This record gives sequence, C-alpha cells and structure tokens, in this order.
Amino acid sequence: MAKKLRLGIVPYMNAKPLIYGLNQYTDSIVLSFEVPSLLPTMLNNDQIDVAIIPSIEYFRSGNYAIIPDISISSYGTVESVKIFSKVPIQNIRTAALDKSSLTSCALTKIIFKEQYHLTPYYTPWDNRDDISGANIDAVLLIGDNAMKMNNDEYITLDLGQAWFEYTGLPFVYAVWVVKKGHHIPGINKLLRDAKEAGIRSVKALATIESQRLQLTQERCQKYLTNSIHYNLGKEEIKGLQTFYQHATSLGLAPEGMEIVLNKS
Repeated sequence: MAKKLRLGIVPYMNAKPLIYGLNQYTDSIVLSFEVPSLLPTMLNNDQIDVAIIPSIEYFRSGNYAIIPDISISSYGTVESVKIFSKVPIQNIRTAALDKSSLTSCALTKIIFKEQYHLTPYYTPWDNRDDISGANIDAVLLIGDNAMKMNNDEYITLDLGQAWFEYTGLPFVYAVWVVKKGHHIPGINKLLRDAKEAGIRSVKALATIESQRLQLTQERCQKYLTNSIHYNLGKEEIKGLQTFYQHATSLGLAPEGMEIVLNKS
C-alpha cells in the first residue's frame, strides 16, 4: 500500500477553503489539525510532509520552500487577529500574546513598537476564553476565538488593518511549505486545485462554519470572501518581505533569509 501524504493544517475557519478540495482524496491524504505554532515542529520531525506554517517561522527556520500561489493573508481588516484592550491602545503597558500564533505575536510587537511606540511587558496567553479577570491591559487573540469575542466590551485593534494602514501592503499570516529538498511530485498543483475548489465553495463552507462557531452565515461568508485572501502574488510577496524586514529590525528573525518557492 502506498504511503499516504500527510498534511498539517490549522483548525481555524480561515484555512477551510484551502483543504475543501482535498475531501475526495481521503484514501491517499491524511490531514492533521494543530495550532500554527506546533506545525513547524511536526514538519521538522517528519510527522507530516507538508504544512501551513506561520510566515515568521518560514524566516526563522531557513529550511523550507513555499508552495507557490497560496497563502492565508489579508488586505486590511482581518477580523481574526485582534488586540482586545481594557485601556486605550496608547496606554497599554502589559500585553498577553496567544501562543498558538507566532506570526501574530511578531506582528503585535511590530505594530506596537513602530506604529504606537509601545514596548509593553509581554506574557504568554493560555486561557483563551475569559480575559476579563486577567491582570493585564490587553490580549492578542487569533482565529475562531477572536471571531467569537464580543468587541463591545473592549477597545480593539485589528492587526490586519493596522498593518495595511502602516505599510499599504497585504499581510501574509501563513503559507504552505515543504522541507527544502523534499520532492513531492504534483504537490503544487494539488494544493492550488484544492484552493480553487474551496474558493468556489465558500458559501457552503460558510454555512458549515456558522453552525460550528455559532456565528451567522452572512458573517462567515463575508469573512471568507472579504477579510481573508488566498493568493500569493507579487503584492503578497512584497508584504511578506516587508514583514521580514521589520521582524529582523526588532530581532524577531535572523537576517539573510530569502523567499524560495517550491518547484514540485
């Protein structure tokens, strides 16, 4: 029996269009769902063959090649990567960061430092359900948890919008990658076709996700259509490179890394 292709994927709504078209390959593909911060380790340990990883981890590793034409990105408001603050943003002195997203943690530090001139004391955030009783000024939440949080109770900062206002560029949160030198025939086309099938099926996906998250179908469809984008073209790569430059200036990633696209 041929070995199944093992794909690591984040469990959030924003990734569902990227894997919707893979449902027909259950006899040859295994999907492993995990928070983004853990997927690079699984890939490095050969527990999976391909993974969607945080963009910051691509630059920190130097051991990956990016699958072309695909990303999880935003052009402005993203909705699912937000700061929830009890005080005005400029008054934040302590901030807890959702450990499940390494890219969003780096983006928070960049926006706080370079746009707001803030250097708060950062702590990791584990309890993603109730931030009201925490002894901190602000919390970074990502994914479905950010979508479900009541914005009216806090001052919010959408980091996708903040990045776009600061740079005028899209922000790339995650990319599909393989290990450099790990040749998987047809993987680029397989994942590109899956993405295109998912984009065509956004309405059906929004219905499924609205039931899972207890959000309206309209909100889920708007999120998957307007807030999240799935291409990796010239503008996204420029945004990715700009993010890397800001990350290196703050010591969040090593210098000398380049964007390498997978050839398979």
